Amino acid sequence: MPEFPMRFHLLAPDVKCSACGGDLVFVRVRGYGDLYQCVSDPCRRQVMHYQRKDSKTCGYAALSRNGTFGVWIACDMPAAKEK
Repeated sequence: MPEFPMRFHLLAPDVKCSACGGDLVFVRVRGYGDLYQCVSDPCRRQVMHYQRKDSKTCGYAALSRNGTFGVWIACDMPAAKEK
């Protein structure tokens, strides 16, 4: 079965895990956004890349262990890739 394409552009390489500073890798599309995960073995923090409804700009937020969103940070790129 083929993988689903990303909804948005790739996160910039300088975007790191907020918990440990590790690199993030794209995992899959989840709902209306792209799910990333930290590559550090003990950490594995997840980050959601999505578009805010009010401003129509994309950004990302870390997900806590219980699934709640952390602080949203806007991307430097427009959210033009969404289909």
